[in-house]
Amino acid sequence: MAEENIKSPSEYASLPAGTRVLYGPTGGTVAAAQLLQSAMGIGATGKKGAYLKVTRLIDTEPKYMSDMGEGEDKTLVFIDDTTDTAQEALLASADAKETKVFYMQFPNGRQAEIELVLNGWMLQAVDSPDGKVLQVEVYGKQNRIKWTTTPANAGA
Repeated sequence: MAEENIKSPSEYASLPAGTRVLYGPTGGTVAAAQLLQSAMGIGATGKKGAYLKVTRLIDTEPKYMSDMGEGEDKTLVFIDDTTDTAQEALLASADAKETKVFYMQFPNGRQAEIELVLNGWMLQAVDSPDGKVLQVEVYGKQNRIKWTTTPANAGA
């Protein structure tokens, strides 16, 4: 048996530092999208299916099949920067319940293009100022996602 060349995680693992979040109108391109530079959290990115129970009378154990699934709920978190025109436009879009496309560009070369139906925003709870800055949360539901990959650090 030939010896396997097993890579060390330090050869391919990436920290999320350098992740870029952009957004724009549906039908647009990443080149025309606006950078959301104050993004602090984007949650899990992707989609998972659902299952339908299809157990027949003759079956003695449950049976399932894949279903289309629900769109994922998303909560995007940003440092509250009232002077950031791109972020203020996003909050206005969330108030208007518009549909926008978001581009999440990860430092390992993976990119997600996500269509989100926006549905409001709020200022996070304000309590003790120790170790916390004012942040806003933007809420949406995912309609679709498209994954692409490019070599890590391409164009950097």
